[in-house]
Amino acid sequence: MSINDATVAENFSDRHVVIVGAGITGLAAAHQLLQQPHPPRVTIIDAADRVGGIIQASPFAGLESVDESADAFLTRTPSAMNLCAAVGLDHRLTSPAANHAYIWNNSMHAIPSGTMLGVPGSRKAIWNTQLLTTSGKLRASLEPFLPRAVGRSTDSLGAAIRSRCGNEVLERLVDPLVGSIYATDTDNFSVQGMPQVAELLAQPTSLMRAAGSAMQNRTSGGPVFATPITGMSTLTRAVCNRIVEDGARVILSSPVRSIEPQGRSYVVHLETESLQADAVILASPARHTAALVKQLNNETSAQLQQFEHASVIMIALTISRSQWPQHLTGTGYLVPKPVQTGVTAVSFGSNKWAHWKTASDDMILRVSLGRDGAPMHHLDDKSLLEVALRDLRLHLGFDATPTNMRFTRWIESFPQYRPGHASRVESLDNQLNESSPGVVLAGASYRGIGIPACINDGQRAASRAIASFVS
Repeated sequence: MSINDATVAENFSDRHVVIVGAGITGLAAAHQLLQQPHPPRVTIIDAADRVGGIIQASPFAGLESVDESADAFLTRTPSAMNLCAAVGLDHRLTSPAANHAYIWNNSMHAIPSGTMLGVPGSRKAIWNTQLLTTSGKLRASLEPFLPRAVGRSTDSLGAAIRSRCGNEVLERLVDPLVGSIYATDTDNFSVQGMPQVAELLAQPTSLMRAAGSAMQNRTSGGPVFATPITGMSTLTRAVCNRIVEDGARVILSSPVRSIEPQGRSYVVHLETESLQADAVILASPARHTAALVKQLNNETSAQLQQFEHASVIMIALTISRSQWPQHLTGTGYLVPKPVQTGVTAVSFGSNKWAHWKTASDDMILRVSLGRDGAPMHHLDDKSLLEVALRDLRLHLGFDATPTNMRFTRWIESFPQYRPGHASRVESLDNQLNESSPGVVLAGASYRGIGIPACINDGQRAASRAIASFVS
């Protein structure tokens, strides 16, 4: 149900919605609520001293803004593009200057064309790459002849792809792509957590044919990725400015201590004040949310505490352009798990973004370390840099000499969607809806990690909050 369906001519100005978490999910929820003809009062709270959550950028190497986390969003799902337009950023977007990347498997290989998130869409895509051995190519070529049920009874993404396409397609194509997006191990990750692959597996045909058809049907006419030219945090600041203009109250540096039921409403306790709320949107990570719902539903709290998150370190560094191998013109590379020794992915920022041009024309690299099952955040900066430079030497074939460095630790920031994740989230929603109507879970821990997915979920949560007023 959309908000408009629920609120034709309704006046909710006497209602109050409190949103916990000022990341993109919470900001999108606030923005959606305030678009109503007679919107409720909205207060958004965050323990941090800034909005944006895991979306963050800062000055680096003389540039005003270089992202410390996600540097773009998918345009294929319209929610992020629409939100940019709503806050006046649609004419300030840019897209990658290059559109090809690599996978390093003992040497650098272009990501094969004709694949969709690593899933081959044809035998040509299989046989035209050197990433797979002859035996791996033969095994993958059998996929169209397997019974349709093979690999479709499991919610493990790794198990599903292994069953259909063999070990090498998973380990050298699918897992590097999906694993780098979610910092995950696909053998312990839900199929439903990667909707594009889940949709392919659901088709009444082979996985290869489904991938081939999806690529043929994909509409062109624009770039796959986009970002504000001044960095992703421009979007979160612009949304924050808009909701404040529309009447929202934003409270930062204020962790929520507890949420207490009070009749059909709730009291949200901060250190310095308590807020009466008719609905509460919890747009905070699951394990943080666990403590907040303890007084509302002890079982929900216990289940949220079991959610797992991975930690990632992002090192930004610059190296002299004279050191750079001229043949590496792509946007970066991924490292399959069997050959990982620390670094999981490297973005060639200066190739990817034309506006990331330093005064000395140095190359900006963003190096990712750490993932689910292989944490590295316990290492100090010196040790992390040693690991990064060692791997860059192995992967790129030269000793990089960094001239600028920035270390960002994203501790327990990447939710891990274990097999069965979707059913667990549905159960949690049902529990809270029954015990605490108007309290809504939202954000990356539940229905999608990417920026468009989080925006969608914030808007969904806004609809749920409004629906609780009219039910």
